[in-house]
Amino acid sequence: MPETMNTTDQRQRQAAFVTWASVAMNVVLSLVKFVVGLISGSAAMLADAFHSASDFATDFAVLIGMRLAQRPQDHDHPYGHGKYETLAAVIIGVALCGVGIAIAWQAGRTIYGAIVYGAWPEAPSLIAIWAGLISIAIKEVLYQWTARVARRIQSDALLANAWHHRSDALTSIAAVLGIAAAACLGGRWVLLDATIAIFIGLVLVYIAWKIIQDSIDKLLEQGMSIEENNRILEIINSVPDAIEPHHLRSRRVGTVAVIEMHFRVNPQMTVAEGHVIASKIEALLYEAFGNDAILTLHVEPIKQKA
Repeated sequence: MPETMNTTDQRQRQAAFVTWASVAMNVVLSLVKFVVGLISGSAAMLADAFHSASDFATDFAVLIGMRLAQRPQDHDHPYGHGKYETLAAVIIGVALCGVGIAIAWQAGRTIYGAIVYGAWPEAPSLIAIWAGLISIAIKEVLYQWTARVARRIQSDALLANAWHHRSDALTSIAAVLGIAAAACLGGRWVLLDATIAIFIGLVLVYIAWKIIQDSIDKLLEQGMSIEENNRILEIINSVPDAIEPHHLRSRRVGTVAVIEMHFRVNPQMTVAEGHVIASKIEALLYEAFGNDAILTLHVEPIKQKA
């Protein structure tokens, strides 16, 4: 189970730091790849440049979504504002899908123009390969860093953005292969550059769909994972005198765990003794799922046999 950050301030600081670093790198990469794409005449490199630019846009979606999600609970939002962060992940997915469709469409037009009208593109120059290799290295580092922080603070939006970085690294790999083949082989092989660009677009659409699907499931109150539910049951069963946990319902509002649970105690116990047991369970659940978890525990007496 991932380590849980126990304060919203810590989450906000770590997410903001890695995201602002991503903003800076995406600005530089977008400009470099766009210029190199124009100079080299590579459709795949230009597609890759627009992909990096979309990363820059989604970085701000993460920052805004997490800022809104950190608002405290109020009368209108008794469970907090955590779903703003999940909504930001949906926005990232939609943006990624749009970029993928645009890339595939433009590359398809290039291939259509060459085959139907004889408007064959020129072979890209090898300078685009070096830009692609640099992009692969930087984007993979950004993915690893962002994903590690996202899992530690349990952020949907940040993890979606990490995959945006990984998809950029993957598309750069595809772009480099296409550019190398088109530049070295020439002739009809120049269309391999555009063909790779179509592949890039389709990969982006697939990744976007997975991000959107996962985020919508959470917006529609999908329960927590089997592993997390088993962890909850293990915690309750570890507390002496708390038995037969049942009616477990769990979900997340953004990153906040919402847990409802019934358990049984000896009917001879006083209310105060039952409260002590419930308090022990709460302390363990807060430790496992964060101090901002929302817990509802219902204490019942052990059923007497007839």
